[in-house]
Amino acid sequence: MRILALNCEITLMKTKSSKILLQKCFMIAICSFLLPVLVEGSEPPEKDRKAILAMAGEFQVFFNFEETVPLQKGYELKKPYTEEAHEIVIVIGDTGNQITMQHILTTGNGSRVVKHWKQTWTWEDTRITEFQGNQKWKVRELPAEKVKGTWSQHVTQVDDSPRYESWGRWKHDGGYSRWESKPTNRPLPRREHTKRSDYQILLGVNRHALTPHGWVHGQDNLKKVIREDGGTARYIAREAGLNEYEHIKDHDFSPATDYWTATKDFWSKVSAYWHHLEANQSSFEILKEIDEVSLVKALFEIADEINEKKREVPGEDEIAKIIDPYVVINPST
Repeated sequence: MRILALNCEITLMKTKSSKILLQKCFMIAICSFLLPVLVEGSEPPEKDRKAILAMAGEFQVFFNFEETVPLQKGYELKKPYTEEAHEIVIVIGDTGNQITMQHILTTGNGSRVVKHWKQTWTWEDTRITEFQGNQKWKVRELPAEKVKGTWSQHVTQVDDSPRYESWGRWKHDGGYSRWESKPTNRPLPRREHTKRSDYQILLGVNRHALTPHGWVHGQDNLKKVIREDGGTARYIAREAGLNEYEHIKDHDFSPATDYWTATKDFWSKVSAYWHHLEANQSSFEILKEIDEVSLVKALFEIADEINEKKREVPGEDEIAKIIDPYVVINPST
């Protein structure tokens, strides 16, 4: 969202000249008239902000995904996927119009810490990064009137590179706070991306809703096969997903918070790289590997060394040198 702020602060001083006084009064009137014109959009409703911020905290999470309908002859539904973990969601940025939350997951007895996904909510966002399939993304400009009163949700991969983004409107009637996205292209989920090659895009509608015990992330997904030109060839199955985040007490999240305290400066610089890329480029591709090394592996090795106090946080230029080879600007379709 772009906001043009105008600060019209004029002090009327006592003067013997009525002409000067008239000119100053005229300037105040002009500033008062122009202010609503020059400030784009509006302030986000506090109910929306509270609903988004309510997704932060300490949770036990239940992941549930099940293919429900085969959409092609001969397709056999895969086994349901269920998993549970503990996850802390930390607010790492809040400017009023934009809220960013980092998810950090722990498994087992908490000894294994995984920097998970990150979600950034932006009020009346006109620039949306959309997944195209085959490791490619495009940035779409939306007219301000189309996104008026809406929030975008930008979700990143574990390495802070873009994953998917969409927009929708928070609703609160009936004592029920929820948000629903537009149909959104997403890369294959991590539970399937190393196991399946029979589809390229997970087309889904995301629903976030608060509950008495926390919140839920519901998904209505279609598994989509695309042609070489990126168009839809067919859908092979429908899938229902429900991730349940339930508040939990008396669980030790200190390994997760210790990890974030040690590495947050590094990940902040990594995020800054992607923010700059998405703000200045209209399309890009992220290569899966270079010399059999993925970008996730390259960045997490550095983060682990920082966490273990084996090295200092690298500067922006060094981080850019690591990420740049994996990024192709304006790739061919």
